[in-house]
Amino acid sequence: MIEDYEIFRNEQPQMKRSPWIELVMALVLIQTLLFLLPVVSGAADAVPADAIQIRVIANSNTKEDQQVKSLVYQEIQPLLQKAADTFQTTAQLEQELTQISTEISQKAGIITDQSIHISLAKALIPAKTDGTYFYAQDFHKALIITIGSGKGDNWWCALFPKVCYQEEEEVVEEPVKFWTWDWIKSKF
Repeated sequence: MIEDYEIFRNEQPQMKRSPWIELVMALVLIQTLLFLLPVVSGAADAVPADAIQIRVIANSNTKEDQQVKSLVYQEIQPLLQKAADTFQTTAQLEQELTQISTEISQKAGIITDQSIHISLAKALIPAKTDGTYFYAQDFHKALIITIGSGKGDNWWCALFPKVCYQEEEEVVEEPVKFWTWDWIKSKF
């Protein structure tokens, strides 16, 4: 005969987790990991770390001063392009930009009576995006051309116009749809 065994029962009810709660917790975990991981973009390849950027700062934000800024850039752009095409190393380019800074001042002085201050130094370049790349705000070596008091908004669109002025496309706005809400409505 088989001996009787004592059966132990767990008197506490067992709680089961809902699969929906587990799904939500997994999604929150994945979203947190994606948020915490650094975004790898090709922007590092788009603009080399040792590249010299051009900053043109207007006297103020008035339309006239912004127009002067644009005219100054158009006037000095061939000088900058010639210097960039001539030299292969950054050190050579820095020397050339230092040498042609007086010529840049003279050409800019033809356009405006305001003082022109030119310096080659590390400058804070604001964050920009061009649709495919994100350029983080950082300090870069830059040729800074300040017109007058330099109180106008800074831009570096002269070298990268796609970054600041993206091509406008006609956008047809569709009503926002939430598939979960549509699914719930279809059930009732």
